[in-house]
Amino acid sequence: MKELYQHLNTFLTDGTVIGMGSGSTIEGYIPSARAYIEENSLNIQFVPTSVKTEKALHDQQLKVTFDTEEIDFTIDGANQFTADLNAVKGGGGSLLREKQIGYFSKHIIIAAKKTKETPSFEGVKIPVEINPFLMNLTKLEIMNYGTSLSDRMDGDTLFTSDNGNYIVDCTFEKIDDLNVLQNQMLNIPGVIETGIFNHYIKQVVSFDDNGITVYERSRP
Repeated sequence: MKELYQHLNTFLTDGTVIGMGSGSTIEGYIPSARAYIEENSLNIQFVPTSVKTEKALHDQQLKVTFDTEEIDFTIDGANQFTADLNAVKGGGGSLLREKQIGYFSKHIIIAAKKTKETPSFEGVKIPVEINPFLMNLTKLEIMNYGTSLSDRMDGDTLFTSDNGNYIVDCTFEKIDDLNVLQNQMLNIPGVIETGIFNHYIKQVVSFDDNGITVYERSRP
């Protein structure tokens, strides 16, 4: 992980506002970020994508803000990713905040294990955050687009996101166009957001015990 953390630290520059994502990879990185910031006397503020990440940042005495007019970039993990810089996120249930912070960032940097690379998202669980109101009707409409779905659970009760919504995990056996699928889901009243990240990712840093591989290309 040392090589990964060193690479991510190169994005930490004085005066920046950084979105900090969720998940085990990011949780492991936060102490390294703190050490780098202290070593170089950097003034950096973080916008956390979840309540859990916010607590982790506070625990490391890092500056947290939600009052900012810009976010320079976001460092985040992924459930799955493709080499052409698309990702599925939201396994931890923070997809709405992750999508918001990613959208308002100039770029997104994804750090993910090599085992999470996939040629496509067909057969991959894609989280969809939905409003609790008329939830069953929303789920039936989602299923009209050729997916099986399951409710995200927290023990014996439905999982509730930081925003008070429910999440269903959808598996599409066939995806002809990821952009079209994203728009179809968002056009369903009651769907708040999906875990499809098909824009704004500048770089995916894939890692394993042998080191890192960086996927990067220009994209709108």
